[in-house]
Amino acid sequence: MNINDLSCLKEIANNVRLAVMPLIGTFESRKVLGRGFGGDRTLLIDEVAENSITKFLEENGLSCIFIGEERGVKKFGEKPTQYMIVDAVDGTTNATRGVSFVSTSLAVSPTNDLGSIEVALVMNLCSGETFEAKKGEGAKFQGKEIKTSETLYLKDAILGIDVSRAPNTVELAVPLMKKARCVRAFGSASLEICHVASGFLDAYVDLRGALRTLDIAAALLIVKEAGGTMTQHNGAGFNGYLLTEMNRFSVIAAANKTLHRDIFTFLAKS
Repeated sequence: MNINDLSCLKEIANNVRLAVMPLIGTFESRKVLGRGFGGDRTLLIDEVAENSITKFLEENGLSCIFIGEERGVKKFGEKPTQYMIVDAVDGTTNATRGVSFVSTSLAVSPTNDLGSIEVALVMNLCSGETFEAKKGEGAKFQGKEIKTSETLYLKDAILGIDVSRAPNTVELAVPLMKKARCVRAFGSASLEICHVASGFLDAYVDLRGALRTLDIAAALLIVKEAGGTMTQHNGAGFNGYLLTEMNRFSVIAAANKTLHRDIFTFLAKS
């Protein structure tokens, strides 16, 4: 077993699902245990989910440099060379309230660079549905190849957008929301970006400057392998950002370069 294998990541994600399903929608899941690596509150459901991953790594003798939301950076094995970056529960608020849009996000890289992710998997923890990708081999949903939509312009686009807990960015987002054909907000960034990869959404925009490295690492590879384009809000890419540091981003993920350019240009003019 090797963390570079999608079958291994899928088994890890299934373990997370088994661990958290009894907690989803319960009052117990909201218990605050402290602060995690990124400074956000650690809830019981977050702790249980990440524990299931580290336990799996230990029990199966897997080697990696682990980066998690709660524990931060931890080495497994004697001489780990691979980096594994994890958001065990993406959409914690949804999970604690029983909203069935919650994911676990797993990504593996040979170097300590966000731009070098080679294997990625995102699972909806409520349904068990899985998005996955290997660099250069395309992306899949439930084992079937996926491609982004052919929507070219914002006025025709179904747009995912998140302005939660960021009132200062609402003014930036409102013109975008008015221009788009439809707007949706689901509450799990990695899963929403994967929905761009599959064509469920045409684009996803988050202008809060709040998305962390571990929120986007897996989805970044998946949407690109499906034919999409993803950058920061200023057009910059993600190469050079250390996986072992908790950087935060605003992002634009779009089905294609034309739609991405239309959104980027519209934001610049707004």
